[in-house]
Amino acid sequence: MSRINFQKLRKSLMNKQPFVSIIIPTYREWHLLPTCLEALINQTYSQDQIEIIVVNNDPETVPPSDVDWAENVRILTQPKPGSYAARNLGLDHAKGEYIAFTDSDCIPVPEWLAEGIGLLDQGFDLVGGKMEFFKPKGGDHQAFLFESRFSFRQDRNVLQNKQSITANLFVKRKVFDQVGLFDQSLMSGGDYEWTKRATDAGNTIAYAEKAIVKHPSRKSFQALIKKKRRTSGGMYYSFFKDFSTFRKLQFTLWILRPPVTIFGFKGLSWKEKLSLFRARWYLEWVGVKEMANLHLGKKNAIRE
Repeated sequence: MSRINFQKLRKSLMNKQPFVSIIIPTYREWHLLPTCLEALINQTYSQDQIEIIVVNNDPETVPPSDVDWAENVRILTQPKPGSYAARNLGLDHAKGEYIAFTDSDCIPVPEWLAEGIGLLDQGFDLVGGKMEFFKPKGGDHQAFLFESRFSFRQDRNVLQNKQSITANLFVKRKVFDQVGLFDQSLMSGGDYEWTKRATDAGNTIAYAEKAIVKHPSRKSFQALIKKKRRTSGGMYYSFFKDFSTFRKLQFTLWILRPPVTIFGFKGLSWKEKLSLFRARWYLEWVGVKEMANLHLGKKNAIRE
């Protein structure tokens, strides 16, 4: 009886994995990108079946020369501002039948790709994975507390709203062929707009609890304010600008209601609850002011 060559068998089985294109837009985050790429190189998924496309969204910066880029990493440059324009360029060059998205400040766990692609193989058209926050070095506790409680609620995004963020998203290429690319006129919220467009067209979406991406929280409350202005601009152009006057008023009053449910949160001290309450309510006022300024033509939407 001939012996089984397990190494050859393992390679044969791994080569049957679908080819995946991972698209990562980056904007002035070359210092963070190597950590993300290291996490992708250490995936349990076969590296022979992965290409990593990094899209530089700031043509005035160049890739650092001291980084040892892996053979399956390609770097493109998209001069048009906006992460969705960058992702669209990545899609134009992607060879994979499956597409995975993350961001340059993210750290996917080793099983991330295998878990997400596994659900696509089971028949789903889109998959949104779980996000976990960590406090970066020098980060503010209030900012970490806020983001860990309120940002990137992927379980709710996927299971209730049939949407997902692009920091942790897997898609079959055929879905883009069906519904088109991201709306690159948006500086924020284009992931929600596109995934809603895709699921409204009848495509199925699953939540991957084990396809985890770790994301640093903002380092300061000022950074949260900047983020709120950006995401409010995305909300304005995605749907708010098309509301009737009555609907605008109704939505604004709903947004500005005091977030008293925070005081029912478990596992927090009274001081932390009060801090979260003040932060949440203040940021909602920041967002409403941003949308009002956009409505009155006093400014344009910002990017981060």
